[in-house]
Amino acid sequence: MRSWTFLFVAPSASWWLFQSFRLTRAIARLPRVADMPRETRPAWHRLSLVVPARNESEHLARAVQSRLAEGYPELEVVIVDDRSDDDTGAIADRLAAGDSRITVEHVDALPEGWLGKVHAMQRGLDRATGEWILFSDADIHLAPGTLERVVAWAEREGVDHVAALPSMTATRTLEPTLAGFFRMLTTLLPLTAVADPASKTAAGSGAFNLVRRSALDRSPGLEWLKMEIADDFALGVMLKRSGARQAMIVGGEFVRLEFYPSFAVLQRSLERTGANEPVLIVIAAIAVLAALELGWLVGFAHPGPASWLALATFVVAASTQVAVGRWLSMPRWPAVLPGASIIPLGWVLIRSAVLAWRRGGVVWRGTFYPTAVVRAGIRLGRHQPKMGKIRSS
Repeated sequence: MRSWTFLFVAPSASWWLFQSFRLTRAIARLPRVADMPRETRPAWHRLSLVVPARNESEHLARAVQSRLAEGYPELEVVIVDDRSDDDTGAIADRLAAGDSRITVEHVDALPEGWLGKVHAMQRGLDRATGEWILFSDADIHLAPGTLERVVAWAEREGVDHVAALPSMTATRTLEPTLAGFFRMLTTLLPLTAVADPASKTAAGSGAFNLVRRSALDRSPGLEWLKMEIADDFALGVMLKRSGARQAMIVGGEFVRLEFYPSFAVLQRSLERTGANEPVLIVIAAIAVLAALELGWLVGFAHPGPASWLALATFVVAASTQVAVGRWLSMPRWPAVLPGASIIPLGWVLIRSAVLAWRRGGVVWRGTFYPTAVVRAGIRLGRHQPKMGKIRSS
C-alpha cells in the first residue's frame, strides 16, 4: 500500500469503526419512547407546550392539531407568534378560538440583546402554568400517547430534563444530508453519557425539550441563553450544569419532524451559524471531516491491500448508515454511498461562514446580529463562560 494512500484510507477506516462502535452503544442504551408503557392515572401533572413560531403558516395548524389529539389529559399549548409576516398569527388565533387549551402570545417587537427564538421561548414560558414545560418547534408532530409515556417514564426515573431525537420526513434530495447529520451527531457526541450525572456531556433537542419547571427555576433561566444560536442544545448544557438529571431518548415514530422543504431553505436557515467561528476554522474542520468520511475511496485507485481495506470500510460504513436509518425511522438508501452527506453539509456550513464574514454578522428571523454580538452570547464550545459570571452580570 502506497504511503500517501495509507494516509487517507487508514484514518478513514478507523473513523468509520469508531462511528460503528459509538452507534452500537447508543442503540443499545438509549431509551425509546416505543418501549415506554402508556400508563393510566387518576391525575397527571400539568404540562405546558411552548411553541415559538415565526412564519410557520405551512406547518403550524397540522402540527398543533397533532399535539392536541395526542391525548395528554392536563395539556396547555402556548403558541408564540414571533413577529411573523405571513398568516402564522391568524392561524394561531383560529386554533385558540376552537380549543380552550390553546393560548396565543403575539410578539410585535424584539428587545435589544435577545435572539428572536429565545425571546419567544421566554414569552411562552411567562404564560405557561405547567409543572412540566415542553419546548418544541412549530413543525413537530406527536403520535397519540407520546406525552403520557415520556412524562410517566421521567417521573418514575427521577429525570428532570428529557431530550428526544425525532424521526424526520424530508424530500428525497435532502435525505442523505439528514441521515449523515444524525450519524455524525451520534459519533461526535457520546449520547449515552448524557444520563450520567458524573459526566459533563449534556444535550438538548429543538424537537422535544421536556423539563420540570422546578429544574428550570434552579438554573440561570432563558436569559442566560438569550444570544445563543444553538439554544436547544445550550438549554441542556445549562440544565445539567445546574444539577438537573438529564436523559436523551429516541422519539422514533412518536416524535416526527417535518424537515426543510428544499436545500435552498436549509441553506438559508443555517446561515445563522456562520458567525460562530472564523471562516478558516470552519474550512479546516470540514476538510478534516471530509477526509475522514470519504478518504476510504482513495483505496480503490490502487489494487491490493488498499482496495481491500477500502472495501471493508465501505461495508462497515454502509452498515452503520443502515443502522442509523433503522434506529431513527429514517430512509436507508443513503447507505449506497456512505459519507457523501459531508459534501452538502460542508458546503452549507462553509457558505454560512463566508457570508457572515462578508456581512460582518448573521441575519436570523429578520434581525441582523453583528459577529461580535453573536460570539459574546455563545454558551457552547470554547466560548462557554461560567454560569456564575452570567448571574452576577
